[in-house]
Amino acid sequence: MISRDIFASSHLGDLKKALDVYAARHRVVADNIANVETQGYRARELRFEEYLAGADLRLQGARTNPNHLHLGRRELDSVEGRSAYSASEHDNGTNNVDIDQEMTDLATNDLAYRLATRLLSMKYQNLRSAIRGRAG
Repeated sequence: MISRDIFASSHLGDLKKALDVYAARHRVVADNIANVETQGYRARELRFEEYLAGADLRLQGARTNPNHLHLGRRELDSVEGRSAYSASEHDNGTNNVDIDQEMTDLATNDLAYRLATRLLSMKYQNLRSAIRGRAG
């Protein structure tokens, strides 16, 4: 019987979670850009890293029964980002959206998304090669 741990140990879940976060961040940044001229609009940002910081740094207790409480670190899947108003003091005359910063954030997020998709693709390619019996 094939163990499901082969998929967990190769960080596929982590990469998939990263793609979800980058996609959500893209939507938030795109909303800010779309509303750059909307009177009174307040820029938003996706906060994920601060919630992630507490997820992996502690030991995790073993759960022998699904009804047991989680002990220690949380699984990455349980960490969710939250959209919050930006603390930006920028004033463009209409609202607090700094278009230069938003475009920079969009480009940075795009690069991170592309890297994660490339890494995920490489992981799947390695799994395919292993299944076919070829050296990675």
